[in-house]
Amino acid sequence: MMRKIIYTIIIFLIVNTGYAQLTNNRQFEIKTNLLNIAAAGPSGAVEFRIADNWSSMLSVASGHIDYGDFGGLTKYHTITFECRKYDGDKFFFIGPYLKNIKKQVNQKSSYVGGTIPLTIGKDRDFTGNGLSAGASFGVKFPISHRFNLELNNQTGFGHYYTMKERGNNLPSGNYLDERIALWIGFRL
Repeated sequence: MMRKIIYTIIIFLIVNTGYAQLTNNRQFEIKTNLLNIAAAGPSGAVEFRIADNWSSMLSVASGHIDYGDFGGLTKYHTITFECRKYDGDKFFFIGPYLKNIKKQVNQKSSYVGGTIPLTIGKDRDFTGNGLSAGASFGVKFPISHRFNLELNNQTGFGHYYTMKERGNNLPSGNYLDERIALWIGFRL
């Protein structure tokens, strides 16, 4: 229920801000992360130009990744806000980001048999809500007048502000946040 309320508020803000951008003759771009297809979940973003070489982007993504015996199953939902400063050619960008994540991990340690028994990994079974911040940087390639292809990296540090465990070995709550995205966008 809470997730539906948050998504409704985000959609309202995107539509309202998009209308304001159009009436002020400013550009905005609607995008999707092509790499999120591997996570079997949807992703979407809206980037608004706020000044000549400055923009802000709001993105939402969800998915699940099955790492098999060596990593278990991870499900996630994220909402990310980032501010971008472009170079003079609007090719490279860098800026800060802030991300909220809801993550569920089901991981069992793996036993590798043979002459020498070896256990790999830890048992983890938890759900957590986290907040991370860091730097976003990347490059944007124009494909045509309306379409862009963008390679983006986010590197930061986060902390789970709520965690529920369903097993042993609850993580410390701190985590490194790393994300690589390949966005394709349509500029309006």
